[in-house]
Amino acid sequence: MAKQPRARLCVSELVVVISFLVLLTGGMSGCGRSTASSPATPAGGAPRYDGQWKGTTSQGGPITFTVSLDQKVTAITVGYSFNGCSGLNTFSNLNLDIGNTPNPATTLGPGFGFGSGPPDGPNYMQVYGSFSSSTTATGSVVFGGYPGCGNAVGIWSATKD
Repeated sequence: MAKQPRARLCVSELVVVISFLVLLTGGMSGCGRSTASSPATPAGGAPRYDGQWKGTTSQGGPITFTVSLDQKVTAITVGYSFNGCSGLNTFSNLNLDIGNTPNPATTLGPGFGFGSGPPDGPNYMQVYGSFSSSTTATGSVVFGGYPGCGNAVGIWSATKD
């Protein structure tokens, strides 16, 4: 049986995919205007996301992340399985702000973003997340430059334990 060629994205195509995912997730940033109409903001107080979050990616792998009491993402773990590569990426000792989207008209809630290094580097991973409530979050993940396996994109959803 002939081996099928694997689809590969070059760096410029990966940048386009990442840009699309940034637009899709509302361009998460650590700064921006606060919006009273955010879906995660309970009446009379600021939203709280602190705790352990667990979910699944569209590749069927796990995603977990931790939000500290001061509302910062401090650890992210993402499982992957694509084009013959599989594994678990864990990033700890993070200090990622949870910010509002730059466009207050968006329906996305506050969120965060993380990149493991330069997009043209090996084994690069980028994660964007948006909180739709104080107990649910969704987002996207990009894997780039995995030797022998190329690149992949996916989406994820998670709930707070």
